[in-house]
Amino acid sequence: MRCVLRLPARVWRATEEHLLASPSERMAYLLARASRWSDPWGRSTTDLLVRQALLIPDAALNVQTPVRVEVDPDFTRQILRACYETGMSLVDVHPFGGGPVWFSGHDEHNMRLTHAEFAETMPDRPPAIAASLVLGPGGLAGAWSPQQHRLAPLDDCVLLDNTFSEVPLCTP
Repeated sequence: MRCVLRLPARVWRATEEHLLASPSERMAYLLARASRWSDPWGRSTTDLLVRQALLIPDAALNVQTPVRVEVDPDFTRQILRACYETGMSLVDVHPFGGGPVWFSGHDEHNMRLTHAEFAETMPDRPPAIAASLVLGPGGLAGAWSPQQHRLAPLDDCVLLDNTFSEVPLCTP
């Protein structure tokens, strides 16, 4: 199964600016509408169309260092409730230091837990998917959970503007 993330350029630019404007880590949540379809060759694709970015204010972070960030659980609970009520998918985004971009072991552990909790909480229809992105000078890495407790890399990240352009993803 494939997963494609589509981001309006104006939403992504504001998210990028927020995440990279501080020497300490920051976070953002992207709310996306998920759909599933099959191509003519029978390959299944999950499509995440980002509708809105929630730029998490520093005041909503319990921990904020140059290498670690932790969002206040009450803040996240409000976002999860909104996702449940509106059927939206959730993509968490945080920056990564210099060099090639990848998910740390800590990131992977957290993704397994949070993606599974998200899947258990959300109704089956419409599909609601949890995904994660890390952004750095070396590019962008993305992961999602096609099945509970299983992570897979995002296949594509497409920046939507007047013209289409692809954002290259780093793969492990």
